[in-house]
Amino acid sequence: MNNIQYAFINEFGHYGFDFDQPETSTHFIIVSILVKDSDREFLEQEVEKINRKHLSKKEIDDSLRMEILQNLKDLPFKVYAYVIDKRKIREDSGVTYEKTFIKFFNRKIFDDLYRTFDTLDLVADEQGSKEFTQEFIAYVKQKCIPDLFNYSTFGFNSSESDILLELAEFIAETIAKGYDAKHHSHQYPSFYRLLKNKIITVNLWPHDYKHYLYDYHFEKTDSETDQIIIKQAVNLAYQYIEKHRKSEEEDERVRIDLLKFLLFNLKENPDDYVYTEEILDNLNAIRVNKIKQHYFRSNIVSKLRDQGLLIASSNKGYKLPVCLNDLYDFVNLSSLTIHPMIQRVAKCRDQILLATNREIDILEKAEYDYLKRVIEMEKIAPMNNE
Repeated sequence: MNNIQYAFINEFGHYGFDFDQPETSTHFIIVSILVKDSDREFLEQEVEKINRKHLSKKEIDDSLRMEILQNLKDLPFKVYAYVIDKRKIREDSGVTYEKTFIKFFNRKIFDDLYRTFDTLDLVADEQGSKEFTQEFIAYVKQKCIPDLFNYSTFGFNSSESDILLELAEFIAETIAKGYDAKHHSHQYPSFYRLLKNKIITVNLWPHDYKHYLYDYHFEKTDSETDQIIIKQAVNLAYQYIEKHRKSEEEDERVRIDLLKFLLFNLKENPDDYVYTEEILDNLNAIRVNKIKQHYFRSNIVSKLRDQGLLIASSNKGYKLPVCLNDLYDFVNLSSLTIHPMIQRVAKCRDQILLATNREIDILEKAEYDYLKRVIEMEKIAPMNNE
């Protein structure tokens, strides 16, 4: 239990769907603050200092929120969150009833956390009045059976920390500033920049590519081609996540976590690539066995591309494409590797053909036929251009 990871869970929002009521939020947000056992005591002490100075105040305006985030940005915790846009839930789905809403998302969040984390000690306010949290605690305790020592590797184990639950509530309120229509703040981009390195992922629900079309294309460009590209990239990512979400294979878990990270980055920074090092920092934050760069490229990104997913890359990193130029970036980067390698194979082949009086062709085997045809086409192409 030395390497145990805690998840301090809190929520933001109202369960109702009557958006004409002032207290009814447009979004429901659940935040888990993740912290390792070795960092917990230090984090509690530091947050307590911030709490005494700031968080105890009844009103937190944007400037104070910025100051608090500045104080939090270097502390040892991560954020794993869910943002549910209640406006996008169809009335005929049945989820618009409070009890059904709570049960439905209890199950979805449990399934996702259980798949993502092998071990996790969950902490929430077990004596509180928040119905979603109380139902979630009951659901997890029902699903996760403790061992002979009354300990569950995934579940609630009577751990407590009011100060870190307050931190989870503060982060949930901060995320709401970027999503909830009734709590929106123009300062959210600044909040996000301070939170960025803390966020493992923000799971958006329902899965809807139109979130991205609205945020990106309708404000920046009317290009029909670009809209097709972003729609295809997002839908393929969501389809892959849904198809493999129950997989027990570790590589599939990493691929799903990568896609979630890229989807979130697309939502917040559609034009920006993410450096490989930053992606690995994010993926490794929840893993004991750390992923290396070569393994990431060959077993994670390459396998997703083999399945037809659209992932753009350049010397600045990776992203989901939002326009044709993003795809050209991928083609250009690939050509820098592919073309020189083909030329080297061609030169090697020519040398052996010359030395053996054309008796040995290293591309004669059937499995090299495609490579042989590419090389022969390259020899013809200059002649056709003359």
